[in-house]
Amino acid sequence: MQVAFGMGVHSGEVRRFQEAVDKLERKGVGRILVVPLLVSSYSEVYRQYEYLLGVRDDAAWPEAGKPLRLEVPVVMGRALDDHQLVADILLERAKALSRKPAEESVVLLAHGPTAEEDNAQWLARLQRLAEHIKTQGAFARVIPMTFRDDAPKPVRDQAVRELRAVVASAGDAGPVLIVPVLIAEGGVENKIPKMLSGLRFKFSGKTLLPHPNVERWIAEQAQWLARPAHSGAP
Repeated sequence: MQVAFGMGVHSGEVRRFQEAVDKLERKGVGRILVVPLLVSSYSEVYRQYEYLLGVRDDAAWPEAGKPLRLEVPVVMGRALDDHQLVADILLERAKALSRKPAEESVVLLAHGPTAEEDNAQWLARLQRLAEHIKTQGAFARVIPMTFRDDAPKPVRDQAVRELRAVVASAGDAGPVLIVPVLIAEGGVENKIPKMLSGLRFKFSGKTLLPHPNVERWIAEQAQWLARPAHSGAP
């Protein structure tokens, strides 16, 4: 197994991806199974991975260079999306903030993509996660949102205005719990309290990692991709 970090947006990241592929091929593997540890399959990052791995012809970021040199077939899986294991992590995060769930609103807050079509797909899958959390956690409401931090400024500003309006409105009915749908701590989650400055909410900053369910998801994805034929996500 090899791990490669990055979005594939510049040559240095692409070089690290190539090094990971080369190491696997030197071991004599006959096929490479790729498990993309991303929140959503509907993003420029996911499409860039597809391009670099020869799954699609067009690059999200052409300036990163040519696709990887591959001597063996590649099978690429989907991102976390609305997987049950993800839903269970987010439910756990919400419960850790909760005191009286029947009076509380949970906001599932993801980074989100740049394109409108991608954003609609993110929100659709977040909605499925929200439905599970509302039912299992007995919360008053669970609301999916994206703050689209990498989008052009007008789009990003509009997303933040909508987020603030939702949190303010939900706060009139009871406590608001902000649960980030982000892979790991140490970055963009620190912007969330600033976006919501002046509003009342609870926020721990805990992301999907660390959690054993992510390890389970990776193992499950790898087993599914290893099958001779597969259709649909595991």
